[in-house]
Amino acid sequence: MSVKTGANVSVSGRTKDEASEAYTRFFDREGSQLLRLSYLLLGDLADAEDVAQEVLEELYRKWGGLRQESVMAYARTAVLNRSRSLQRRRSVARRFAPRLAQAEEAAPAGLEDRELWELVQSLPRRQREVVVLRYWCDLSEAEIARVLGISAGTVKSSVHRAHSSLATTLADTGSIERPRKDMQ
Repeated sequence: MSVKTGANVSVSGRTKDEASEAYTRFFDREGSQLLRLSYLLLGDLADAEDVAQEVLEELYRKWGGLRQESVMAYARTAVLNRSRSLQRRRSVARRFAPRLAQAEEAAPAGLEDRELWELVQSLPRRQREVVVLRYWCDLSEAEIARVLGISAGTVKSSVHRAHSSLATTLADTGSIERPRKDMQ
């Protein structure tokens, strides 16, 4: 019996070859999404590639023991946790070592507005995470709450704060017009 995930990928095959083929299909379909999620959270392509590769390697090792209906959720959570860990290590390194000049990274594929991307990167960690999970991964508030281990109310308030911050910054820079009070 073969079970399908939400991405129509078989998780548990009858033989080792079937399981390997199922993992390969998962990798082909979802690997780039995990890389992009990591990039959106970290803002550095090399680090994002490392995080995505580590998660995909872990998935391969655990492939037969994972619950088929939650493989992608497990993978997203693993990417999120590894990205957070890397950011903590970076923070400590910045405190104790001089910051080296780094070349500007290219914008992620499909994001046209570099200014908006930089604003999203400047949001506090939780706000950035909920914005990426909501608008790039298209997760519901309940799914975001599960991935981040927070309540749905915290997700809502974080999204609201992120929207407010982005709107204020964009209005202050003249990139957008603030709605007039009488038009709201």
